[in-house]
Amino acid sequence: MKKNLFILFAFLLMGATQVLAQKTTNAYSSSDNLLNVGIGLGSPFFGSGYSSSFPVNPTISYEHGVTDEISIGGQLSYASSKFNYAYFGSAYSFKENATYIGARGSYHLNDILDLDSKFDVYGGASLGYVIVSVSDNTGYSGSAASAVGFGAFAGGKYFFSPKAGVYAELGYQSLSFLNVGLAFKF
Repeated sequence: MKKNLFILFAFLLMGATQVLAQKTTNAYSSSDNLLNVGIGLGSPFFGSGYSSSFPVNPTISYEHGVTDEISIGGQLSYASSKFNYAYFGSAYSFKENATYIGARGSYHLNDILDLDSKFDVYGGASLGYVIVSVSDNTGYSGSAASAVGFGAFAGGKYFFSPKAGVYAELGYQSLSFLNVGLAFKF
């Protein structure tokens, strides 16, 4: 699965960087408002033995263009998993929920790469806080291991209309290794 996701992202990024055409307007410019609504795949947050109680991690991010190269904003992501353990005829299980709230910034490479106006290629970083809650089958419920979360990512967008498109971001961020979904510009 990870290999297929990596191949998909590499294909999207390679296509974005090799489709060079005469620019009319950029897919990104200063004062743009960018909204990504998607799902995260491949969570680095939960360890071995865990199963996903929610098959994907919903994520949403917003950025505002500060310059023709830099945008800043925020991000919200959610992940949930459970762990089941059987011992001496008994069973123990617990569930973890994680919410990531953070700031993010991106550097857009469109002018450097001289891309077609439908493509936006960028890299960035995020810094935020991960809030973790735990509950188990014995009745315990509380918070655990909440901490600062950080990440770095490389991404690309393809706009099939002036205001809407698709995006993919690969890296260690939010609660996933790969985020994909719909991108909006307003």
